Amino acid sequence: MSTIFDDHIIGAPYERVFFEPGAELQYVRNYIDLLGGTVEYDFRIAEYFSLRVIGLQSPLGNVSLVAIAAEDRAKLPAFIQNTNTMFVVDSIDAVYDKARAAGIPILQPRTENIMGAQGRLEIAPGYILELAEATNESLFHPDVEAMGLPASR
Repeated sequence: MSTIFDDHIIGAPYERVFFEPGAELQYVRNYIDLLGGTVEYDFRIAEYFSLRVIGLQSPLGNVSLVAIAAEDRAKLPAFIQNTNTMFVVDSIDAVYDKARAAGIPILQPRTENIMGAQGRLEIAPGYILELAEATNESLFHPDVEAMGLPASR
């Protein structure tokens, strides 16, 4: 079966969740302790109100967590506010070539960022996929003890 991701997808999808700053810490702690998760990456994107992005992996599923104040989230482009799922790919442009051929709207051109690059497309009305090229290895495998996580509950 052919997909727009043929030969370009790196791993399983990540569910996108949003939290107010500070509230994400309990989620991360519980994800680690209760769902067998690990923290894959942790970074901030300065140009988007220094929002925090934390990648979590578990045999039960992956999460791309964004911590940003509600008033700042409302100022983000709609395609960022409404992202549902993220896929890590080796080439956003290659996926975009297949998406264009399939008539899938591209909402965000390939945009370089601290992680490498990102882009977004809409595979159905209101369902937005983020594509990420994760090339900045220094963001991966952060010191979880330094994150200031609370106890599980």
